[in-house]
Amino acid sequence: MKVIYQIKSEETGKVLIRRRKIARALRWWLREKRLIFSYDYYIREF
Repeated sequence: MKVIYQIKSEETGKVLIRRRKIARALRWWLREKRLIFSYDYYIREF
């Protein structure tokens, strides 16, 4: 199983990330800048 994190915001557009720590850092940065974003994740099975 692999997890894909999707973060959407007006400034960055739609970003797909495979690493949890990077997705968490991007969400933290967006919150710090007080930017609106939506966050979702998907589990893919191979």
